Amino acid sequence: MWKFIKQIINDPTFGFIWGLIGFLIGNRLSIDRDRRREFNNLIDPIRRDLVGGIYLPGSSKYKSWMMTFPLIREKLSFWKKRGLDRAVENYTKSIGDENRESDGGGGFNYKNKEIIDQAAKEILKFLKPK
Repeated sequence: MWKFIKQIINDPTFGFIWGLIGFLIGNRLSIDRDRRREFNNLIDPIRRDLVGGIYLPGSSKYKSWMMTFPLIREKLSFWKKRGLDRAVENYTKSIGDENRESDGGGGFNYKNKEIIDQAAKEILKFLKPK
């Protein structure tokens, strides 16, 4: 029995096969790590702005990062895509015209900031770093 195991271990094809398997597993783990890093780099500015919008009332509510949602959407599963779509739709409605009132000086104020904060928190549920 031990002779057979030693013969298998000493056989060069055995080492080659296990080396190939180890290479494929390592490559797969490296690709997953790169995907996580890419996802985290995409969501970082969005998370910063949404958290800033929740905890710093004077910050702007609509940034150019809204254009990156299609890129983030590609990296999510089917069910999370649908949830993120609903959350972004709720957020855009909450910062829309029906929640604004004119301040008389050419600007506007939000009528109900809690709706915006709740919608931002809903988006943040889908943007957790991996």
